[in-house]
Amino acid sequence: MQSLFESKNLENSEGLAQCQSLDDTEAAGRAIAAQLTFPSCVYLDGAMAAGKTTLAKSIIHGLGYVGDVTSPTYNLVQEYPVRGGTVYHMDLYRLEAPEELEFLALDDLWGEQSIFLVEWSERGVGWLPPATHRVEIELPLDAPSTYRNIVFKTGASLKT
Repeated sequence: MQSLFESKNLENSEGLAQCQSLDDTEAAGRAIAAQLTFPSCVYLDGAMAAGKTTLAKSIIHGLGYVGDVTSPTYNLVQEYPVRGGTVYHMDLYRLEAPEELEFLALDDLWGEQSIFLVEWSERGVGWLPPATHRVEIELPLDAPSTYRNIVFKTGASLKT
């Protein structure tokens, strides 16, 4: 894996990992975890089956969670205690309207010891905290199915 994640502090910048395997993608997730502080709201962007949940699992493990990490597709949010706080992994794919998030009481979950990892964040507009970080997972054209380009943005680079 070619990665800029581990070679610099990504505050107010952008990093790229070119992943060729599942192991590379998991390493990218752990590298992203090393850049996160509490509180953080990370939007995970990518096409269906791009690997958002796989990346989220490795971020959660990189933050110190040692148990099984499951997809939140059907219950919308999973909670994981990690060192320093709690990670809330959300998958909003099934939402038809952002207002459906009201019953989750996200304001009660969001705080100084929270990290939100949000898949399909565009479906929660107006109900989610602003992104402190954004991860874009791209599937390179004409590449094997295991290849991913993972772009990590934070600070000023979120505007681009």
